[in-house]
Amino acid sequence: MYSSWRCRLFCLLCWHPASSHPEALAPSTTAGVSGQRFSGEAFRELPREELRFAGIRRSDLKALRDEKTCDRWIVVTSIFQPSPATRKLGELTKQGWCYVVVADKNGPKDYDDVEGVAYLTVERQRALHFHIMDHLPWRHFGRKNVGFLYAIAHGAKIIYDTDDDNRLKEARIPILGLDDLGREDGLAINVSRPDVETLGHGLTAQPGLLNPYPSFRPTCGHIWPRGFPLDFVQSPQTFNRSLLPAQLSRPPAIQQFLADEDPDVDAIFRLTRPLPCSFQGLGPGEGRPQVVAVPPQFFTPYNAQCTVHLYEAFWGLLLPVTVHGRVSDIWRAYLTQKLLWDVGQVVTFMPSHVVHDRVAHDYLKDFQSEGDLQLKSTALVSFLARWSSDAPTLVERIEQLWAALYMRGFVELGDVRLAQAWIRDLISVGYDFPELQLGKIMWVPADGMPSSDEKHEL
Repeated sequence: MYSSWRCRLFCLLCWHPASSHPEALAPSTTAGVSGQRFSGEAFRELPREELRFAGIRRSDLKALRDEKTCDRWIVVTSIFQPSPATRKLGELTKQGWCYVVVADKNGPKDYDDVEGVAYLTVERQRALHFHIMDHLPWRHFGRKNVGFLYAIAHGAKIIYDTDDDNRLKEARIPILGLDDLGREDGLAINVSRPDVETLGHGLTAQPGLLNPYPSFRPTCGHIWPRGFPLDFVQSPQTFNRSLLPAQLSRPPAIQQFLADEDPDVDAIFRLTRPLPCSFQGLGPGEGRPQVVAVPPQFFTPYNAQCTVHLYEAFWGLLLPVTVHGRVSDIWRAYLTQKLLWDVGQVVTFMPSHVVHDRVAHDYLKDFQSEGDLQLKSTALVSFLARWSSDAPTLVERIEQLWAALYMRGFVELGDVRLAQAWIRDLISVGYDFPELQLGKIMWVPADGMPSSDEKHEL
């Protein structure tokens, strides 16, 4: 028997005349003062790319739980399957390094056969809440900025900025002034310093430029780094310098390694000069350190292929995205170098520590991609040599300089917005910007008596 309440419910449903007509249950408009029933039907779209966890995999969720924190990070971006170079980098995770690879939409979905790697898939990147995420295009070298911030947010004090085709010669990254655990030894750092006093800076007649490649005795004859102003490639005063022994009072904030076999040169070199090419070092000399420190007020392009950045230079890691990827790291280098002097730091060039296993390129396409380097580098360095700021903080000067580059057509407005978001993100993750140290250059002469170079007023 039915219980009494079930009988009443059954009778009610049987009796109600609308029960056999499903359309009677749908919302309908009513006359008079009554409103309209809300249907709950979809009337607008949310693009899939706005979904932060769309397509996320269980491995991604596990990685989000198991995020590593350490003070030494390797950062790579790649659109290819793991290479011998990236697998070699994975070996360093056994030595206390952390390792992040930033994916792109046209790259592999997984990167599982590289030891210790944190692979930031497209989905994982969308789940991050950095301000820069709204200003980074897909399919651009600038996705690497996500990796830099990820490393900084996870405790980085040292970042090795490299590519997936730069293979370490040995499974270690030697850092000038630090031991293999990334600790300072507190001793003065021996370097070789180009003799620039006899010819002066030349900042009014021409930009102060230094080409360090010839000093390392290349096997292919005269050579220059990608992004070096073509007007001065053959100028002896940019590369024909004697080297003097000197010391730095603390580790240089940016340390660039050279690369053998296919070094970082522009398309003009590759179209007109033979490769492979290797560097034999600075050559014999009594007590000559195998490091070239670039003096203040002299510009040298460095790359994003095998470069160490210490904590006080993290603000200068930002890669612009409104220029081609083959221009991006060079523009970054020039801008960062200009401001690096304001915090009492310099760039050093180190002997080759990697072999560049460059994948096949169309050199004419590279030439086209490097158009800004060929046509604008001289103007950029000339402008930076003249530029000055009385802003009392580094943050203000960073923003000012990005704005100045936009106003002169070296980058577009998107990079100003990106730089502003980058500064906000650095502040959010707790990064401490270095204090300005005007007039404080860290040279200790060979006689051991401490001194400092006066900053050249522009």
